Amino acid sequence: MENTGSSGGRSAVVSGVGGERNPVKIQILSAMDAWLDQVNQQTELTRIREVCVERLGDHLGPQVAALARPGFGLEPASENRPATGRCRLGGPALMDPGTPWPMYDDDLPLTLFAVLDVDALAPWLGDSLPRRFGLLNFFCHYAIPHGFEHRYVDHQDPAYCRVVPADPARATEVSGPSPVADGFTPVPLHADPCLGLPNVPADASLEQLIEEFGLDPGPDLRSLGDPEESVLGPEWFDAWPPGEGYYPAAMHDDQAFGWLLNTDQLSSDGHTHLLRISSNLGEWEFSEGGAVLFVIPTEALRDGDLSQAFIEADMW
Repeated sequence: MENTGSSGGRSAVVSGVGGERNPVKIQILSAMDAWLDQVNQQTELTRIREVCVERLGDHLGPQVAALARPGFGLEPASENRPATGRCRLGGPALMDPGTPWPMYDDDLPLTLFAVLDVDALAPWLGDSLPRRFGLLNFFCHYAIPHGFEHRYVDHQDPAYCRVVPADPARATEVSGPSPVADGFTPVPLHADPCLGLPNVPADASLEQLIEEFGLDPGPDLRSLGDPEESVLGPEWFDAWPPGEGYYPAAMHDDQAFGWLLNTDQLSSDGHTHLLRISSNLGEWEFSEGGAVLFVIPTEALRDGDLSQAFIEADMW
């Protein structure tokens, strides 16, 4: 479900005399962004709650609506949808001086897939992000375009990917070592603020939904039907207003933060979704036209330990 009323301040470059960034104006616009985002989120939450109550009743509906998480749909920037801060695909990394380029097994340089400007996204994310990072660089092993010799790579090994933070005020562009030095072509990204509910299969039952997220079924659950049967069904997904995406978990194929999409794992067990990039977005191609998701235990994220980030594969 897209939010179309957010301020353009987070996408603007605020300059003073001589083109220098004006910190006072930046603070003012950041405060405006935060206020507008709160207003827009409340509007979206109200609409989500109305549908949930209509379909799931006055007791269970508000509980499901309360599961909504803020996130961003990602797409290449355009004239009408400008780049959000320094968010982009590919290009050189943006890292603090002296930060080494991430390697797999000491001799395979990882490839930079994306940079997220978390400072620019923070007003919409609010308290859903337990720790703030100015910039996040997302690296993953990707051998196809670089002619690496065939070697077994353990996709579950945390070293297979890396999420590297950077201070926006200190970060500089860093090109990788050969053969990933050129990397992917840089593409600025527009981040579209959205709210999403947990992704559930079309045949999910009320009982599964309640157990998965620890909801209170209340005294009148059977008035909605047999909780063991598939009572969500197509009607649940068709209930959302047309033109705003179907079920609001489907922000975009490519997404920052929010709920995990199209996976059967890690929905409510203490993990935070950071980034999902599909084969439709960049110059890469994942197996079966699928996607790669960067995920981290929420406790590790809260502690600032990004070394625990790992990859989940969709249709790998």
